[in-house]
Amino acid sequence: MTANPAADVQEILRRELPSLSQREARVARHLLANYPMAGLGTVAEFADQSGVSTATVLRLVRRLGFPVYADFQDALRRHLEVTLQSPLLRFSEPQDRPAGEGAHFLQRFTGNLAAALHELEHGVPEAEFDKVVELLADPRRDIHFVGGRYSSNVAAYLADLLAAVRGKVNIVGGQTQRWPQHLLEIGRNSVVVVFDVRRYQRDVIDFAHKAAKVQGATVVLITDIWQSPVARVARYVLSVPVQSPSVFDMLTMGMALGEALVGASAARIGGDGKTRMERLEALREELPPQRPARGTKT
Repeated sequence: MTANPAADVQEILRRELPSLSQREARVARHLLANYPMAGLGTVAEFADQSGVSTATVLRLVRRLGFPVYADFQDALRRHLEVTLQSPLLRFSEPQDRPAGEGAHFLQRFTGNLAAALHELEHGVPEAEFDKVVELLADPRRDIHFVGGRYSSNVAAYLADLLAAVRGKVNIVGGQTQRWPQHLLEIGRNSVVVVFDVRRYQRDVIDFAHKAAKVQGATVVLITDIWQSPVARVARYVLSVPVQSPSVFDMLTMGMALGEALVGASAARIGGDGKTRMERLEALREELPPQRPARGTKT
């Protein structure tokens, strides 16, 4: 196996985990639980924290495709550099032009979207997708959506769509001081759908951790290819591309994946969802039309 980009280290670890020896698996689990910081110390420190020998650590590193430990650490550092990027930092970076050096921005952006859609189609395992749909369509489950500064808008939109075909759908929003009240309503039958992309938000991470570890909920994470720390407690992790020619990361693929999950869930719910939507439309028709605010031109 040859060395892989930093973004793939976590994916390779998870893929290789079932085939690792007991001691190698111990190292892998320690790294996944403390990614990427656990691997940035010396090999002796990494081995001591994992409870194995340095030879075991080096054997795992080679299995991941890195001939020497320094190459492995370089990959972890690149992971940090990429995930900590801000729009302000990207203002000063040269923009890639995959569609041609002289291409118009719109052409580069739509070309990037097409490539990202292809990556989304082939990068999300169908089996994982179906398991998440099964959770979202289960009427015994209560569903809670939460996201970060921008991704919370996507979470709220998808929660609204899902609520049209099933009940017990909630959006965790507003001031974070009120989030513990949401946690009180979360238990072992709950599903928490988390949207978190770089630069990952501490409040979202803490909420997901408490929902999983304290309340016993099933966490579904939709994140970028570098993966939010929420992945440590998530039952299912679905990664989407976020890079674009813009200084801002795009949430388009996260919304597309979410809409696909909701659409598949509605199809699975079937007649009960149709009945609920009919009742919802009837109730909407009974409400008087919204009057414009005083002083607003129509």
